[in-house]
Amino acid sequence: MAFFLGVDAGGTKTRAVLVDAAGRIAGAADAGPGNAQAVGVDVAGATVRAAANVALARAGAGADAVRGAFFGLAGVRTPEERAALAAELSGLGLGRAWEIGSDLDAAHAGALAGGPGVVVIAGTGSAALARNAAGQTAQAGGWGWLVDDCGGGYWLALRGLAAACEGEDGRGPATALGARAMAFFEVSGLRELLRELHAGRRDRAAVAAFAREVRTAASVGDPVALRLVRAAADELLRMSVAARLRVGGGEGFPLAVTGGLGLGGELVEGARREGFVPVEPWGEPVLGAVLRAAQSAGVVLDAAARVALLAAWNNRA
Repeated sequence: MAFFLGVDAGGTKTRAVLVDAAGRIAGAADAGPGNAQAVGVDVAGATVRAAANVALARAGAGADAVRGAFFGLAGVRTPEERAALAAELSGLGLGRAWEIGSDLDAAHAGALAGGPGVVVIAGTGSAALARNAAGQTAQAGGWGWLVDDCGGGYWLALRGLAAACEGEDGRGPATALGARAMAFFEVSGLRELLRELHAGRRDRAAVAAFAREVRTAASVGDPVALRLVRAAADELLRMSVAARLRVGGGEGFPLAVTGGLGLGGELVEGARREGFVPVEPWGEPVLGAVLRAAQSAGVVLDAAARVALLAAWNNRA
């Protein structure tokens, strides 16, 4: 039996899924971080290979049974980066069609079931990817935390902490974000927290997790937090519009919002105002990688196969 292998490798987790043409999941596996920018090409390659090999073993299949594969890898944007990862993944022994793309490619295919539109990801970082009916793509955002990732979790968390500091010393309005920060990070004061941040004792993911507290404060009416959440939504919408315009998308272009920050609700009104049709994401990025794996072999999973695949994934043990 022939299978399609989809892999989604991100900053915290790598997932591999093996699926047949009817949408049945034959094997699946998780592994650790697979972002080559964060862990290095060799570690990312080894992680992806490990996840793929476990999925194959669970299916009782060898690499020769893979008809098509797609690897959606975080941190991969340039031809040189793709070539380096391709060399690492050649050890899998896949003899048929396989393709390397970014995690954004997988997220787009998963959110929109392989169709055209824009997907905007708001997790620790942020980025938007547009794809038109002809397959042309354009990305906006995603330049990294140092200069970009606007509207993402780290961006929102830092602005929440800045607002807390401003409120404490009277430069800004009073806000509950200071008390929330002290409780969340288990410190006695904001100065203690800032000393820890400057000393590097809190990593970026730990800081970004505070964005959930900013969202919670906004939901209970804190005006400072509410302003910040709206600003984050505006930034995500701005990059979505930029990506859409670069592929010629017009009125009625679908927009799906994914990522752990969960700002889809805040984006809906603005998205409609900009001519988007907001849609709920169809499936997770790894399922998008499966759809792209089939496409790499010249196969399009039909509606029945997609229904079966989504149901099998959602009902997995």
